[in-house]
Amino acid sequence: MKFYFAQLEKESLIHKDKIDHNAFKKAIKNKIMKTLSIVMILLMITSCNSDDSVDPASLLPPITMTGENTFGCLIDGKFFRPRDGRSTINSDNKGLRVVQTETDNWEIHVFDRKSEKSGSLILHLENLENLELGNYIVSESNGLRGIDGNNNNYIHANFYKNGQYNNYLSFYNSGNVVISKKDYSPNNYHIFSGTFQVKLVNIHNTQDTLNISLGRFDLELGTVQQTSFN
Repeated sequence: MKFYFAQLEKESLIHKDKIDHNAFKKAIKNKIMKTLSIVMILLMITSCNSDDSVDPASLLPPITMTGENTFGCLIDGKFFRPRDGRSTINSDNKGLRVVQTETDNWEIHVFDRKSEKSGSLILHLENLENLELGNYIVSESNGLRGIDGNNNNYIHANFYKNGQYNNYLSFYNSGNVVISKKDYSPNNYHIFSGTFQVKLVNIHNTQDTLNISLGRFDLELGTVQQTSFN
């Protein structure tokens, strides 16, 4: 009889130990999960604060006039710059090109070929070869370029907005371009620098606009075609 009660007491103690051990494991597990949850929340808060604290204007290249081969602007407050795409056979993947059209006209073609849902921009300067340094009005774009474009300064863009890519055009007196440096030898430009800002309208909906601000470029035309834009 004593043996039976002793055995019963022993089994009871073992059962209690199991309960205590399981409770301890459960408590530790709960504590770990709570700690991980707190860490994840803190990381999310830190990440959000970090993103919010980045001023897009701080990402722009500095305004220079030394042929640094830079270009940048804010489009609706978002940083935009040229970015090369992946090299493919028979494919033009450059993020920035400078093109002479007709005799005296020049265009800067800018593409973000790396980011998703970004876009492209063309800045056309009419009769650049004969322009003095100074401030020039941005006028109407017909959405075309080169010899098919209008005979005035214009800017147009193809940009992702409202869930799709849209064409946006400049209109009369919608902005300005400042030519701050034009250093060249006869028939051969070397450094071409300036700033710009403009408001563009959707070709199909004039209520839909793009605001381009803090634009700047500093190009050395002898080397820009070989420059990588990442």
